[in-house]
Amino acid sequence: MKVQAVVYRRELPEVKHIGLFGTLWHRRKAELNGYDDALFMDTSSFVSEGATWNIGFFDGERVIWPSGEILPGITMKLLKQVHEHTITAPVNYRDLPGMRAAFAVNTSIGVRAISAIDNIELSGDDPIIDTLRKEYEEIPMERP
Repeated sequence: MKVQAVVYRRELPEVKHIGLFGTLWHRRKAELNGYDDALFMDTSSFVSEGATWNIGFFDGERVIWPSGEILPGITMKLLKQVHEHTITAPVNYRDLPGMRAAFAVNTSIGVRAISAIDNIELSGDDPIIDTLRKEYEEIPMERP
């Protein structure tokens, strides 16, 4: 998945709601520009989340979940619980070239590798992607 970074903040980002016009508009603009989706960042270039997914990064030692105003997704919460080397910290756009890998997560896609953010190429096949997928798939399902 290739994503285009855009300055945007969803209304009430910490609340799941149906107000998706701005989100989907930015996704469509990214698609028209040749990308698969949009990645949101604030006016100070701190990464927050994707259009309908959380983003995580791997710096070679630990998984980093961007801090900030986001919808804390279930998949992200579960991976935080099961992956040992995980932190939440600010991630600035200028930090991205130093990351080994990036990935999108939500309940629909599980863990999906991000191979590029704008013109910044990332490893789409770093072993951390398979590790996270395996850890996610091994989480016992809740029974209703």
